[in-house]
Amino acid sequence: MAWEHLSVNKPHLVYIILGGFTTIFMLVSSVIKERLYIGEATVATICGIIFGPHAANLIDPGTWGNTDQITLEFSRIVLVVQCFAVGVELPKAYMERHWRSVVFLLVPVMTFGWLVTSLFIWAVFKDHMNWLDSLCIAACVTATDPVLAASVVGKGKFAKRVPKHLRDLLSAESGCNDGMAFPFIYLAIYIIRYKGHPNEVALHWFCYTILYECLFGAIYGVAVGYIARRLIRWAHEKDIIDRESFLVFYFVLALFCAGSGSMLGMDDLLVGFAAGVGFSNDGWFTAQTEESHVSNVIDLLINLAFFVYFGTIIPWAQYNAGYLGLD
Repeated sequence: MAWEHLSVNKPHLVYIILGGFTTIFMLVSSVIKERLYIGEATVATICGIIFGPHAANLIDPGTWGNTDQITLEFSRIVLVVQCFAVGVELPKAYMERHWRSVVFLLVPVMTFGWLVTSLFIWAVFKDHMNWLDSLCIAACVTATDPVLAASVVGKGKFAKRVPKHLRDLLSAESGCNDGMAFPFIYLAIYIIRYKGHPNEVALHWFCYTILYECLFGAIYGVAVGYIARRLIRWAHEKDIIDRESFLVFYFVLALFCAGSGSMLGMDDLLVGFAAGVGFSNDGWFTAQTEESHVSNVIDLLINLAFFVYFGTIIPWAQYNAGYLGLD
């Protein structure tokens, strides 16, 4: 009779696996990160692979509905929150004082990396795609991921070995170059789509991508961050906001940037980073939350959940795809 009360279904299995893995990981997180030199993203991905459809088959996102849409929105939230957090954690007025260094890394260095990466991809798949196709793929992997860069620019013992000015520069670059990958991606797409029509390529790329999605997106993000900073500072001075709401304010503001930036057709990642910069440019919010580490806690939980999910959706069969020359 007792077994009739059991309710074993797929959502409950997901809760057990995600909660159990996170619990075990957190108990030994210092050993994994600082002695085995493995980040949480790698461990969470391995967990997803083990319990995913290609191994234990306990978690199968393919049965949840539109997997592409779920993955897109999940990754959007993770990256926008990360980019926003990077902008918040930069030193006071950092972008105003060091914008030349950031621009140098974003424009010539990132462009060079994009072209070199495209040549490697073209060399591997030259029988199945042309150089324009490889440019489009290379743009997806050129940007420095703020999640994976955390081991170098975060607050662990390895980050302490990196000079602070380099950590700050890498943080700023990793936070905004995800958004700056948009021009590279769309340049390749527009050249492919409007082949033989250079005027169309120039119009769409410069006016839509550069001016609207990137430039206006950055201005919009700074404006949102600045207004939010003034509002939360006013609420704090008037003592009408409690401590819990004060600490979580940055997270919900990042969600607002993700939604509004996407809805307006702008570069949501750049909107998130710019909003973070505008939100904490005076250093006041960072000073108020320095001892709470709330951003690190939220980032850790989101990263663990996402990379477990990522491990379950890796398309292993496509690694042997004949049409790509991988068989």
